[in-house]
Amino acid sequence: MRWIKGILKGLGVLLAALVLVVIGLYLTDPPYWKRLATAPIGEVWRTGWYSPQERVPGVVRDDIVLGPPEDIDPSALAAAQQYADETQSVALLVWHKGALRYERYGKGFDRDTRTETSSAHKTVVGLLTGAAIADGYIKSIEQPAADFLPEWDDEARKKITIGHLLTMSSGLEVISGMNPAARGMKLMLGGEINRIVMPLRAVQPAGEVFEYANTNPQFLGTVISRATGKRYAEYLSERLWSRLGAGDAAVWLDSEGGTPRTFCCLFTTARGWLRVGLLLLNQGRVGNAQVIPAEWVAAQLSPSAANPNYGYLTWLGSPPGTERTYNSKNPLKAFHSEPFVAPDVAFIDGFGGQRVYVVPSEQLIIVRTGKAQLKWDDARLPNTILRGLRKGGQVP
Repeated sequence: MRWIKGILKGLGVLLAALVLVVIGLYLTDPPYWKRLATAPIGEVWRTGWYSPQERVPGVVRDDIVLGPPEDIDPSALAAAQQYADETQSVALLVWHKGALRYERYGKGFDRDTRTETSSAHKTVVGLLTGAAIADGYIKSIEQPAADFLPEWDDEARKKITIGHLLTMSSGLEVISGMNPAARGMKLMLGGEINRIVMPLRAVQPAGEVFEYANTNPQFLGTVISRATGKRYAEYLSERLWSRLGAGDAAVWLDSEGGTPRTFCCLFTTARGWLRVGLLLLNQGRVGNAQVIPAEWVAAQLSPSAANPNYGYLTWLGSPPGTERTYNSKNPLKAFHSEPFVAPDVAFIDGFGGQRVYVVPSEQLIIVRTGKAQLKWDDARLPNTILRGLRKGGQVP
């Protein structure tokens, strides 16, 4: 019996040690472990879970023109809606030639439903960087990011420019991984973002290699805040969001009064994203006001040296292809069942099929938000609608 008691005592000690380890891990970053345990995986409509948030004040304008889908074949809209239904979409919007021609919401959702659209926020960071340059807060895309990031005190990182961050070619170490100990997960859910990102080192020469990474727009968010001397949400509202007519939005902070996640987590409606798409389509104009310089929008939608399918924090559909890779450490790829049928498709990409497709040649915008899909097919919605456009009374 003594040996049994010895085993039980040993197990007790082991269990106590395990409990202490768990408590120790929890105390290193309580918000992270709470979020990890309760994250609403894929359910992008559960925006209340993302706490704390900071309001991005907007102005509500009910000025989106509605019109019948007279130039779109009904069978194309039906096929697009079928794919939206299959993928548990919150919203599907089709804007064409001056009017919103189609607007449908999933059961329980409506035009006021906000969603978490993941990396779609990146394109907004790109637009806001252009605004900060136009306003003189940042000199140009050639300015070293280290001018605003004194933490980058080594020669390699001092060579990284604003343009390198915009084009995902900074050369910084890529952090990824889905296990709880991974820095990529702690960046997504942790309570102190800067503690994760600021120590990252340059592992490749700046400007040479495309590595899609959340850290690049995260640094840009910090640059914008430090350059302007304003909270990121304040400048976003003042310079962009309040001019769109989209109403209030919100960003997710790592802690109360802390740092916003600028690689993800801009909470707005499908119509809010439509207005961002219209800003791109209209070369930075909202009505008669030039909100973002036209030349900046053109550059944002132009191929970068490191990746011809990527501009300034915005994806491009040409050159054509059937899959996109993100970075050397992420096995996930974005799938296209076929190349886009229009040569000038640009798109705002959020994880799992959060999309705003913009096709300037056809004056077309498609917005889809909804449950995250690992096998989202980027060709389905835009090609279905593009093939359904009536030209000269005929469907091509």
